[in-house]
Amino acid sequence: MSSGSSEGPGTGGGTRSERRGLDAREEPHPGRWAASPTFARHELVLAALTGVLLAVLTTWPLVAHLPSRIAPDLGDPVRTAWEVAWVGHAMLHNPLHLFDANTFYPHRLSLAFSDSLLGYGPAAFFGSGTVAALVRYNLLFLFAWSLCFLGAYLLARELGLGRLGGAAAGVAFAYAPYRVTEAGHLHVISSGGLPLALFLLLRGYRHTSPKLVLAGWLVSAWQVSLGFTLGLQYCYLLGVLGLLVLVHWWRGRLTPGPAWRGGVAPPQPGTDSSGAPASPSAGQGGAGSRGPLIPRRLLVVTVIGVAVLGAIAIYQASPYLQVANDYPTAKRTIKEVKNYSSGPAAFLAASSENRVWGAATAGMRARVHSQNEDVFFPGGLILLLALVGLAAPLYTRRLRLGLAIGVLTCSILALGLGLTGAGYPYRLMYDYAPGWDGVRVPGRVFTLGTLFYALLAGAGAQLLVLRARPWGERRSLRRLPALLGVTLLIGLLGEGAGHLAHPVVPQPAKAEVGLPGPLMDLPTDGAADRLWQYFSTDGFYKIPTGNSTFDIPSVDDLRGGMSGFPDRASIEKLRFYGIRTVVLHLRMPRLPGIHGYATAEPPNLPAAAGKPVAGLGVTRRRVGSLVIYEIGPGPSALHGTD
Repeated sequence: MSSGSSEGPGTGGGTRSERRGLDAREEPHPGRWAASPTFARHELVLAALTGVLLAVLTTWPLVAHLPSRIAPDLGDPVRTAWEVAWVGHAMLHNPLHLFDANTFYPHRLSLAFSDSLLGYGPAAFFGSGTVAALVRYNLLFLFAWSLCFLGAYLLARELGLGRLGGAAAGVAFAYAPYRVTEAGHLHVISSGGLPLALFLLLRGYRHTSPKLVLAGWLVSAWQVSLGFTLGLQYCYLLGVLGLLVLVHWWRGRLTPGPAWRGGVAPPQPGTDSSGAPASPSAGQGGAGSRGPLIPRRLLVVTVIGVAVLGAIAIYQASPYLQVANDYPTAKRTIKEVKNYSSGPAAFLAASSENRVWGAATAGMRARVHSQNEDVFFPGGLILLLALVGLAAPLYTRRLRLGLAIGVLTCSILALGLGLTGAGYPYRLMYDYAPGWDGVRVPGRVFTLGTLFYALLAGAGAQLLVLRARPWGERRSLRRLPALLGVTLLIGLLGEGAGHLAHPVVPQPAKAEVGLPGPLMDLPTDGAADRLWQYFSTDGFYKIPTGNSTFDIPSVDDLRGGMSGFPDRASIEKLRFYGIRTVVLHLRMPRLPGIHGYATAEPPNLPAAAGKPVAGLGVTRRRVGSLVIYEIGPGPSALHGTD
């Protein structure tokens, strides 16, 4: 469905400038949608390969070290590698208890202690163990960046841009300066499904293609299945867009394409389909008319698609609601949300990993609450091109206005409670909008804002190239438009692609493989336990710890009780929690946060390894840098926790 003429799938959509190689469409009427483009197979393949190539180049040399390294650190990425592996393992072996992960033994629904990433589960159907989990994670990491480029490229093309504008939008979205800040959070950078789903839905409705419409809803469901961090804001976007479409349909302002009339072109104003004068109530939008008839096939696949999306959302939300009910600390308090909120200085702060703006915005970055979450500088070139795009007639006026409103809305919501002293307007979302009281980091709403920025920036880049053509021809600089286009693309990529570290990921020693569980690795704290989660991928034995987004009293109790390990109090506590094996690691890799906000227990590893265990009912043996303890029967702690 479109607001003007739409082009069928089999018609030629290339313009004169595209045939000349410049790849810029002629400027359409500012009040009319551009014709839907025709995609040749080579264009789609080239766009997909470009996305992959850019991901490989900007993360180099990661692709050369898939089984040994990870980006950007040994924090959340190694835990996420376990997470994807567990989801695939559970889908194959115990799908009815998918959320009952092997971590946080004996707690139920422990997968719901953080984002689930269910949509990546099928990737874990192949391979097992820690190395396979690492390779799988790295491939998904590259896939996430690639899909961001491809999805934004296709959406920009469908909205009216040429190949150059689409490429600029793809680069601006995939490599927005904000994205490198979230490089360690796969569930946040996996946002390529947002523009891809919108592209499929828009094109499907314009061409009356049930297959594309269904594909759009399925991609939407897949995006939501990766977690509500992005899924929640996307569902709200779909709701707003759906409401706008219904209002325009009700008021008769939607102009259907020929396919909506069974392949017959719609009648001219004042006539019916045979060309005869029409009655006042005939035709679309006339008196008594509520817009064009909706083809039955589209209505059916829409209902099916919405049902699938709703089913996925409900299935995924159920364990999170149960966890919020069972664990009071799982609820996102105003205090916690405020901790991740920031003031307007966030829009002038870029990530420290940004090559261009990191050092230049260090002063502003020091003024935000969370330097890892509240850095929303959109990029100087992206901002400039987006402003140009606002004036470019390549999009309709309403679309440009809508994108501008989208940027403004996402920017305001991304500040969370930090915009005003009372926390408004975000406080209204937290108090009254379903789902928003479960959001811990408001800044991640800015992901959707980067898409709106990118679409405007793509239009701005294309307009500049269009304007450069006649200027260059008058001065015999025929290659100027192409040179300008390449320069803009390189500038967008260089401005956003940050410096990512690629540390070597430790692997479990052979002596640790196959030990009886439940098993506890020491030292323990929030940082180290991510690594132990990853180690448990080799067999998915039960472990009592892990990394979650909220505090669990019993886990805190167990961790705190390990300060004197191995002494009588710690051994009795281990028995109370059902732990059969303890592995003390004498050599620890450098992990983010292990000696920062949290203290690893026990704090002195060599001293712990040298303590006697006589009379504790424990056997001990040392293998290399590991000290392995078998916890035998004996007295257990006499207290319990929630």
